[in-house]
Amino acid sequence: MAQKPAFQSILFPVDFSEMSKMTAPHVRGLAQLTGATVTLLHVIPWLSAWYGGATEIRAAVPGDEGLRGLEADQAARLEKFRQEHFGGVVCRTSIVSGAVAESITDTAKDAEADLIMMPTRGIGPSRRFLIGSTTAKVLHDASCAVWTTPHLYELHPFAGFHHLLCTIDRGEVLPDFLREAVRLASCFGSKLSFVTAVSSTVGGTGEARRIGTLDKEYPQADLHDELGRGLDCTVYLETGPVGAVVKHLVEEHKIDLVVTNRGHLQHPFGKLRTHAYEIVLESPCPVLNLSIAAKQPPHLREHVAVQTA
Repeated sequence: MAQKPAFQSILFPVDFSEMSKMTAPHVRGLAQLTGATVTLLHVIPWLSAWYGGATEIRAAVPGDEGLRGLEADQAARLEKFRQEHFGGVVCRTSIVSGAVAESITDTAKDAEADLIMMPTRGIGPSRRFLIGSTTAKVLHDASCAVWTTPHLYELHPFAGFHHLLCTIDRGEVLPDFLREAVRLASCFGSKLSFVTAVSSTVGGTGEARRIGTLDKEYPQADLHDELGRGLDCTVYLETGPVGAVVKHLVEEHKIDLVVTNRGHLQHPFGKLRTHAYEIVLESPCPVLNLSIAAKQPPHLREHVAVQTA
């Protein structure tokens, strides 16, 4: 049975910034590697002052003559962007108006995209250590995987995936997440390592490290079939803050892509995984944020059913 491609449909929000241009080769490279189709999306915010239509700040009304003209102009720019960066790739374009983050997640759902690729960005020097609000909201709300650029470091040219680093939350080992990481490494033909950061009140990053194998460190994941295909998975257990540990290993082992999980728990108190933002902020290489949820206990499923009935 043929292996399912790593990704089949990629959504790439484009704002025509320099970061969009720098990210484009990574989107193209991943699309060529996986055979995925690409949708280029440009969102026109629903405030006329954002795009210079009028000095008065007012909501843009769909069908408004000024908005139609702006949509036509931006569609032409997006088509030019497609021709410059995505020749030879199955690629379509889309122009929408509305709230930016919501438009991105809604379009991803409508297009059945299984991956959103976008840069992180802040506004001004004081926001250097903050993820841009649009990216943060997409990370929180998207139901599919989200790929993000390094936030504090240079985005290097796309050169494929030779070594993936997957982060594991020691307090909640999700077998489905580990299986997906193994599957991605198999699709990319890459080496795969895992890391768990262990908090310490005395030592810094790397002060203590234990190296093991995935099947021995996390037998509850039951990955015998996957690992039986010859994939050797090293597990690093290292002291220090999660972001600092990830940064250390990325630099030490020349990691191409960090794989983490930001899936929401399937109960009324679901939340973003605690360290997802920290990893995105501090990783020197791109981060692939999967969205794999913990399985909900039966009594909680019954409780949710009663609450939503």
